[in-house]
Amino acid sequence: MAQHTYAFSLPRKVITNGRVPSTRMLWISTLLWLAIYGWLAYRLWMQGLQSGLFINGLLAAATILLGVFVVYSWRQLGWRWLRGVRQGGKWRALSQAAMYQLDPSAFEEYVAQRIFARQGYRVLNTPDTKDGGIDILITDDYGQQAIVQCKRYKGTVGSATVRELYGTMIHTGAARAYLATTAEISNDARRWAEGKPIILMDGAWLEQLSRAAPGSHQI
Repeated sequence: MAQHTYAFSLPRKVITNGRVPSTRMLWISTLLWLAIYGWLAYRLWMQGLQSGLFINGLLAAATILLGVFVVYSWRQLGWRWLRGVRQGGKWRALSQAAMYQLDPSAFEEYVAQRIFARQGYRVLNTPDTKDGGIDILITDDYGQQAIVQCKRYKGTVGSATVRELYGTMIHTGAARAYLATTAEISNDARRWAEGKPIILMDGAWLEQLSRAAPGSHQI
């Protein structure tokens, strides 16, 4: 469930042991588990229990361990997807023009819920005043924290905004920073952000992300 706070402070570092692998890795692990399980079943069917005890034991152990990993990971992935559906349900996907029609506070809420919480991040909204240049704090499945700055603008966001966001990220000790805007982002700003842990999301990309499948972690 998404959380909201009315006092600005970075939440404490969260260490998570239950890391969820990517969907691609999970499918590969599942197919590998099925292959090992099938091989073990074939050996037992053709040779019986008494033949090749050592190899059968290894295959059985691998089947059990990999099976636990696969079941647990699919379960975690399912919960993440469900959490994204629940948290993003308040907001429907909006076009770039419709996002600009929101007031600044509503735009921040939209970005927090529809873009980030729907993808499985834990979100904390900061107050509209004295937020230190940070509108949203997010934490991913790995316990890494990032800051989000929302700009409901028309026109183009320049490099000065990105430089300021980078300074805020360094000051707060966040792992990375996101700029979410209804506007376009200048080429100079994009060049300046290259090689830095800054993700620039213009209006067109925000519209695309708002229609992404819940829990897909495309950001």
